[in-house]
Amino acid sequence: MTGLLNSTAKAIPDTTTIVKLQNLALPRSGTCTVDKLFFRGNRKSFFNYQNNKLEFYKGEVVSFSTYFNLFSVSKWKKYTTIKSLGVALNLKGKFKVKLLNKTNFSQSVKLVDQKVISFKEETLENIITNIDISSYEGLLYVEIEVLEDDCQLSGGYFYAPTNLPETELLKFAIVICTYKRELYIEKNIHLIENYLLNNSDVAANFEIFIIDNGRTLKKFSNSKIHLIRNKNAGGSGGYTRGLIEVLNKKNEFSHIIFMDDDVVVDPEVFQRFYYFLRASSDQSLCVGGSMLKLDTQYIQQENGAIWNSGVVSLKANLDLRSLENVLINEIEEYINYNGWWLFCFPLSTVDEFNLPYPFFIKMDDMEFPMRLKQKITTLNGICVWHEPLESKYSPSLNYYFRRNELILGSLYPEVFSKTDAVKHLVKLSLREALCYRYKSAQLALKAASDFLQGPDYLKNTNPEEKNLEILKMGEKAVKNPDMPFIYGKYSDSIHESENSIHRLFRLITLNGHLLPSFFFYSDQRLVEKGYKIAPIQGYRPINAFRAKKVLYYNLSTQEGFVVQLARGEFFKILKNIVVLAFILLFKFPTISSLYRQTLPELTNKAFWENYLEVDKYSNQKNV
Repeated sequence: MTGLLNSTAKAIPDTTTIVKLQNLALPRSGTCTVDKLFFRGNRKSFFNYQNNKLEFYKGEVVSFSTYFNLFSVSKWKKYTTIKSLGVALNLKGKFKVKLLNKTNFSQSVKLVDQKVISFKEETLENIITNIDISSYEGLLYVEIEVLEDDCQLSGGYFYAPTNLPETELLKFAIVICTYKRELYIEKNIHLIENYLLNNSDVAANFEIFIIDNGRTLKKFSNSKIHLIRNKNAGGSGGYTRGLIEVLNKKNEFSHIIFMDDDVVVDPEVFQRFYYFLRASSDQSLCVGGSMLKLDTQYIQQENGAIWNSGVVSLKANLDLRSLENVLINEIEEYINYNGWWLFCFPLSTVDEFNLPYPFFIKMDDMEFPMRLKQKITTLNGICVWHEPLESKYSPSLNYYFRRNELILGSLYPEVFSKTDAVKHLVKLSLREALCYRYKSAQLALKAASDFLQGPDYLKNTNPEEKNLEILKMGEKAVKNPDMPFIYGKYSDSIHESENSIHRLFRLITLNGHLLPSFFFYSDQRLVEKGYKIAPIQGYRPINAFRAKKVLYYNLSTQEGFVVQLARGEFFKILKNIVVLAFILLFKFPTISSLYRQTLPELTNKAFWENYLEVDKYSNQKNV
């Protein structure tokens, strides 16, 4: 995205009498170059990356009815004090400029206003003015028709024609928790410095707190970037340390933005947080950022989510190049949490007695906003691009998912019962064992066993040492695993299907563990009835059926691990599942009550400062 290029404008409107609402966004190399996320045109237009300008020939019609440039008029009406707006554009040439309105419930597009304008030199001008938005729903967007050759557009913005009422302090602390991801951190900090901290009209409203769990980063020279060494207590510990640092300066900040360290972000999103919340009529409002795929930048992975004894990712797999999908994305749904890859919330909703729970990793971003009952909305154009989730997957994560799921369920007994706890344990650990992933099954059982030791065990466990223990227990994906990777076999497993009789046979035989050896395929054959290859994530028991060995492979990282049928190990695990399931069934009510009782103790500042050994790490310097 590229903001307004004031340095090239010949006539700048008087910004003392207007309030910016949303910059026109253009592609930027290094973040996103998918044109249809920014503008829709024909072959008579192209984006000049060197000069950050759209260049046109006569006859072109360019629409900004896109993910990054549609204006969410319904949400601005609902959540802000804005009553009217205008559009300023930075143009050279002759154009017909239209402001259009589109909703989900109409096939037609409504013309709001239009103007014909002509500028011999690049000029920033208020083209559309004083539009009363009270009668509009859905989305507003700009469309320009090019009326002569050699025309250009280099920026613009939606604005409110009058100043907003004076507001209290509005300043954002961007908190980034990182563990040995120097390349991502350095790239994002470079972008944020260049386009936000050093070159923006809202630069004074932002500071950055980098919580370095790996203690490997060097100090930044910018006084607005604070590098803080921290004990490796996972994302929970990192974000909480950042929250404590900001709370210690609570008179200086109004909002916190949590952001992952392994994302690609465009600095424009921070300006959008600022513009939207500056005009907000609800001081408790939180704004969540969507997750888009880094390898397929126009596909959305999640736009808010729900936890209710299980996770529901909202609006997953939408192709945001489509106007129809962007309109769907605009529809508000019930949200009770948003991933901390990008999440903004007011400092007023939290205090030193309501900090995150010490999960280490996974589900901290669910529990925290649910406990605080944070009111969350999302906006088109506020997002990050994240690594594919499958490339981040490790079998050791099974431990944290299963343990923390039981803890989270304990805190919400109205939606998560002892029966749910047993079902989750049996289903997920048995699935791993049926797939020959016996180490992963043992991790799931250990997660339940550790949960049953209660909150004191969690409180008194060193998170760094515990994580090293867990990492050693699970299967480990490596380059060049013991068996060759063949894409055809991998593809076959993804599309593998069965009829009801075959499925029944599989279940009766415990996915082949009760079958005699002559039923199994050779583990040496590379084709057909040999060993099988399955995805490292999204695998199914059918993928292992009748194979002696299975290669689980991560197509993104080109790493994998090999497992093999082991009947003795399977039945040992099956016995442990049955025993632990009965223990969980009888003890869950009592243990879950302990987790609820100790919640205040484990989410306050005094506990966290001791847990994180804040005094120890505060005295260590980043060179």
